[in-house]
Amino acid sequence: MTTIKTDIRINAPKDEVWKVLADLGGIQSYNSAVKKSYYNTEAKEGIGAGRVCELAPMGEVEEKAIAWTDQESYTLDVKPVDGNPPLKSAQASFVLKEDGNQTIVTMEMNYELKFGPIGKLMDTLMMKPQFAKVVPNILLGLKHHIETGEEVDGAVIKRLHSQGLNASPTYA
Repeated sequence: MTTIKTDIRINAPKDEVWKVLADLGGIQSYNSAVKKSYYNTEAKEGIGAGRVCELAPMGEVEEKAIAWTDQESYTLDVKPVDGNPPLKSAQASFVLKEDGNQTIVTMEMNYELKFGPIGKLMDTLMMKPQFAKVVPNILLGLKHHIETGEEVDGAVIKRLHSQGLNASPTYA
């Protein structure tokens, strides 16, 4: 299993950050890779709450909360809906830590690919470099959206990078 972990400091109190993250259906406001998201469960929060994310430029994933601690953290199980992606399993977790009037958000993505040794090679050459961009961009978009109220798309992420703003991943 591959783990990519990133954190970022957001200039907002923890309850404001949680409000945005806990709105599973609103991820397209800060994740430039999601063009549309909507709930696919009656539950909007807590274990069992789920959403569908339509990805840009194409593809779709279903995400369902498998762990949830109000105001603190959650973990989503991620399953591709269409196509035949090489993912055997994937989970994404968000953890919030209050630091004065700021919040440190940590995102961790864990995934495993199909196809044994070939999957490991695919991970090294394609998947890990891709997720190493996606995970930090989600947090950068979250920070920007919360601090400015601006909806985040690819152009906003490029602008933030051109200003030298980044979040660097670590691997396990």
